[in-house]
Amino acid sequence: MRHLIIVAHPKKKSFTHAIAEAYSSTLVERGHKVECRDLYALKFNPVLSARDLAAMARGRAARDVRAEQAALRRADVLTLIAPLWWSGFPAMLKGYVERVFVDPFLAALSGKKCVIITTAGATVEELKSAGTLRALRIIRDDGMVEFCGMTLVRHLILGGVLPGMSRAQGDRYLETVRRFARRAF
Repeated sequence: MRHLIIVAHPKKKSFTHAIAEAYSSTLVERGHKVECRDLYALKFNPVLSARDLAAMARGRAARDVRAEQAALRRADVLTLIAPLWWSGFPAMLKGYVERVFVDPFLAALSGKKCVIITTAGATVEELKSAGTLRALRIIRDDGMVEFCGMTLVRHLILGGVLPGMSRAQGDRYLETVRRFARRAF
């Protein structure tokens, strides 16, 4: 299978990037083809502008958007890896979705598989009791993935990911990601 991994974290040495590396390397070990797109390294412009809207109305998209759409067309599986910030995607990833997942391109996403890996400072229990998990499932899983015609393989939420977490805890999370990749693909 061909996988496209979209990573959204501004720090290259972040745990988000470590997750992307563990996931990607596991897929490659299993014989999959992987393309990774680091939105910050690409300096992707997340701002949906009036110019973008006018171009979309004419059936065209900006060059950077077309490049991302081409990468998505090549993939069988899309994986989004990002932290939970203010109960949502980082602005970079939210803007990516707003600019790239547009008509008439949405038809190209139909039938693809999607994985979302989210890290959060709060524990999964805290996210659940606050209603955040339910909201994420409605907004991301149903509102984005299903709306675009993709099939959600899994939305893996790793809670309690904090800068001061132990090395052992980080290793456990990375092994969870590797185990998921091996089982799912």
